[in-house]
Amino acid sequence: MKLKLSNITSSCKHLLLACTLLSIAPSTYAAVTWNTINPHVQFLKQQDKLRFYDSNQVLIEGEKCALLVDTSANFAAVEQLAEDLKKRLKTPLCYLVATHYHDDHLLGMAVMQNFYPDAKLVVHQQVNKNFSLYQTAYTDKLDTYEKSIELSYQRLANVPKEEQAKWRDKLKLAKKRLFRWQEYQLSKPEIVINSRKIIDLGGFEVTLEPQQAHTNGDLTITTNNGSVLIGGDIVDWLPYPGHGELNSWQTLLKRYINDEKLATIIPGHGGTLTKEQLKQPLSFLTAITEHVKNNKDQSIEQLMLSFPESVIEPYKQEALNIKSSNFFLQAGLNRVKSAE
Repeated sequence: MKLKLSNITSSCKHLLLACTLLSIAPSTYAAVTWNTINPHVQFLKQQDKLRFYDSNQVLIEGEKCALLVDTSANFAAVEQLAEDLKKRLKTPLCYLVATHYHDDHLLGMAVMQNFYPDAKLVVHQQVNKNFSLYQTAYTDKLDTYEKSIELSYQRLANVPKEEQAKWRDKLKLAKKRLFRWQEYQLSKPEIVINSRKIIDLGGFEVTLEPQQAHTNGDLTITTNNGSVLIGGDIVDWLPYPGHGELNSWQTLLKRYINDEKLATIIPGHGGTLTKEQLKQPLSFLTAITEHVKNNKDQSIEQLMLSFPESVIEPYKQEALNIKSSNFFLQAGLNRVKSAE
């Protein structure tokens, strides 16, 4: 009896994996909130429980063109956003800007490119250099979805009979969506950023700057004469340093903190920030760098245990922060130690 219950539980987990990723996404997307920063800038904030798993988006619209910053890793949510934009936009969607190469910012561009084929993908020069890797990542992600669906079908017989019809319908929808996404492709960028660039959307300018901080190929966007910063994961309150260029990242955060013009900071994950709040991620990244430098003989496990409690304490006020901060800390320590 215990084994049978275990089989049912395992089967349900696989069904949930396939259908959560592929089928039930519109209800997840509905929890994304639209926040008006100013008449030209809309902040699409991911729901709090997904803030470390999926990204925010930003929509900027001028009198002639619109620009979208980043896409969700949830392809069904990207499709829903694409449909919503058809109702919301007063101008053509001309630009798709990926702040960096991570899946939850870049891969959904394949879906958006299908809906808006005239929109130009904009990336950092380093992302462009390695773009074939991200095209492969898109197909690999779909292969993973396909295997999950196949496994779910195999295990459907172990699900209680009264539940099977419901799950079969969900899997059918998931498979239909998968086939559609397999027809899409992540098309190459048309605009590659290697220096500061201003784009005029029609009476409203945005400034794109290449950075090396959260990754070696970041883009930041500023608007409203430098008062609004769309910083991607560079300005996350709890930053992931596993792929970061930590020294230049710290320098950049200091620049933002001391920027008198800057008033509104939009991160890749979580809610908007003030310059004062940027001091916490700066403290976290600085402590990681210094801790490894001052304790070269310690293992990662020892570095984790001896890491300054005062730095990590602000991240221990909520369960999801605790889990993520431990993982992010380990990734950061590994990053710095491997660079020694």
